[in-house]
Amino acid sequence: MDLKALAEQVAQAQPFTQHLGAEVVRVEVGMVEFALKVRPEFYQHLGVVHGGVISALLDNALTFAGGLALGPQVLTVEFKVNFLRPAKGGRLRAVGRVVHAGKRLAVVQGEAYSEEPEPRLIALAQGTISQV
Repeated sequence: MDLKALAEQVAQAQPFTQHLGAEVVRVEVGMVEFALKVRPEFYQHLGVVHGGVISALLDNALTFAGGLALGPQVLTVEFKVNFLRPAKGGRLRAVGRVVHAGKRLAVVQGEAYSEEPEPRLIALAQGTISQV
């Protein structure tokens, strides 16, 4: 099975990922990209995408990237998000990359983009992924 097919299989098994409508877009060694279509319920009171939606998309990208390095049985230990600008537009993307992987832990970084109509960087993240 290729890496993208494996990532799609894991994503299909996650009810929350399915609820968000997040999809695996691209997978390479050490990198995973997710995307989702922005729905009306994703907005907060100021008319921009809620930070929880962006964080969830980044968490998927970071964890899946870490899983490529450590194996499929992984969880996020911690992660931090810096929001750079409000998210607008109909689609979001998040890219996660492995910075360093040991035997049980991987440090990962990610970027989130809003496509409005051109991609704009909206958030940066860093986290630690652990084998279960």
